[in-house]
Amino acid sequence: MFVPRVYGLGDLSQILDERAYTQTSVLMKSAPEQVSTFVVTSAYRKAARSLRDHGFVLLLGDPAVGKSVIALMLAISAADNWRCLAVKPRTSDELVQRWNPHEKGQFFWLDDAFGAVRHEEILTHAWARDLPHVMSAVKNGARVVLTSRNYIYNEARPLLKPYAYPLLREQQVTVDVSDLARAERQQILYNHLTAGDQPADVLSRMKPHLEDAADAEPFRPEAARRLGLQAFTTGLSLNRESITSFMARPRQLLIDVYDQLDVHAHAALALVYATGQDKGLPSPLALDSVQRDIIERAGAAPGATSRAMATLTGTFLTEATALDGQTYWSFHHPTLREGFATWLTTQTHLLPIVLTGMTDRALLSRTDCLPVDSEQRQGTLLRIPPPLYQATAQRISAFRRHRGSSPTDWLEEYERRQSVLSYLSGDGSDDFLRAYLMADSELHTVLLNFGAPARDDLRTRVLARLHRAGLLPEDIRQQAIAHMTDLAVTAPDASWIEDDDWQKQPWHVLLSDKEREGLFEHVRRELVPRLEQRVDSWAAEFNGDPDNDHVEDALFWYSQAFEQRLDDDTAGKFDQACDIYQQVREDPNEAHRDWAPEPHPHRRRTPQNTHPIQEQRSLFDDIDH
Repeated sequence: MFVPRVYGLGDLSQILDERAYTQTSVLMKSAPEQVSTFVVTSAYRKAARSLRDHGFVLLLGDPAVGKSVIALMLAISAADNWRCLAVKPRTSDELVQRWNPHEKGQFFWLDDAFGAVRHEEILTHAWARDLPHVMSAVKNGARVVLTSRNYIYNEARPLLKPYAYPLLREQQVTVDVSDLARAERQQILYNHLTAGDQPADVLSRMKPHLEDAADAEPFRPEAARRLGLQAFTTGLSLNRESITSFMARPRQLLIDVYDQLDVHAHAALALVYATGQDKGLPSPLALDSVQRDIIERAGAAPGATSRAMATLTGTFLTEATALDGQTYWSFHHPTLREGFATWLTTQTHLLPIVLTGMTDRALLSRTDCLPVDSEQRQGTLLRIPPPLYQATAQRISAFRRHRGSSPTDWLEEYERRQSVLSYLSGDGSDDFLRAYLMADSELHTVLLNFGAPARDDLRTRVLARLHRAGLLPEDIRQQAIAHMTDLAVTAPDASWIEDDDWQKQPWHVLLSDKEREGLFEHVRRELVPRLEQRVDSWAAEFNGDPDNDHVEDALFWYSQAFEQRLDDDTAGKFDQACDIYQQVREDPNEAHRDWAPEPHPHRRRTPQNTHPIQEQRSLFDDIDH
């Protein structure tokens, strides 16, 4: 209470941010291996130029290609070059909260901005909402680095509306970090081999095949790290075929490595995988009943498991100290966790108890309940077998129905509901959905409360998924159509119009052709005669983002739809209504929407060929010395 009086409000915000700055400093200091093996690649240079000239860079790439390492090095270089104070927020909301307009030298680094292993729509919708603030921070001097896996960003991009934000649209701020020159690949492999623990005689036998290993497609720096460590190469034949296969197809080989570990290592990895904390498993071990059960099912003992933790650190696991002084174990790389999850599905004695040890959020983000023979979605770590459907459904249902003890918990409840709906819409088989309906008798009532625009509401996707599975009662479907009919006129909401937009597919499933015709007639009869009055009302109520205005979208889609139906008179009325609506509504974000960064006044011309010239001798000639 007295701090503002002593320090002033401006100073107070910096005091509150000091914890975030210190936390990122600890994070950077805890990564000496990444710093010691880092190679300055063309992807890094492109990212650094984008950060210098535009203050923003989006690092895209497949898993294990080095996105986080480039972001780490950019943070370190920004601290050196611009005296930037680094902050590593987890969400766009945290970035906005930490942005200090009076502090010009802030560096924000967000890993997995749109989801860690799968696309999380909650995060993407938050980015769409917060992008004007983020762009304002960049314009004011902040520097922002985001990372994302390619397949996650491809799902997120349609929701971000990048046409409204020139900085996201420009090619020079999007860096595909997997685009590595041959010399860069060789240098990365060389650095990891020399930093590893392979004996000289093993390196000598590898040496004739290392250039081919660097040419493997796809090339992943994380695979190069593992090749330099004995823990991952036990039983590996040191010939060209085996080594290149190790680099290009590491997942199956990684499963074989997990098979070769002893039961104490299995127990240790299972404990880390099942941990309920984002930071990892606290060190030293303080076992609860679930963790003891995991150790017992693995056939291990607590003491031996604790020793295995130390043995695995540096290879499979990493140990880091948080700002509060607590040390945590976590997987050294996300792909190691994903590989362990694949291995875990074959361990029937461990899987049930590991699922029990996982947090509800981890269960919803890392697993699916799809048929055994169906293709596994990218980012899914565990496939739950049918015998566990009932228990899983009961747990997810309880998670959805949980209510916070405080009125301020509404955001947490919203995110909880969204994660459950996302799981039901895409990660459950028909049999699982049947089990879930038995566990959650309130689901139908919840699904009928969808809002406008319905295309963005996950409840409509779940309705369509249930209908496709033959699990949606006809009276519930009719109530959903009645609600959509009302929104079509009052919101207005054109989500029910069939077109190629993937977001509108639920209503392609839920509506018959006759019902869709009825909706067109309803809009023509109930909305068109009142358009002028409604437009004034909608414009007066507008207080949001003009680039995410569902009223303007609906008027546009109505105009297009009636034009395609050769009803030019009605189409013209909607077209005119859309123009009038745009004119009379307020536009508070005009300054952000049209902003484009000015070119850097001292930008140097970049040479066309920035790759080092390949020497005649092999880079690996002295790898065994």
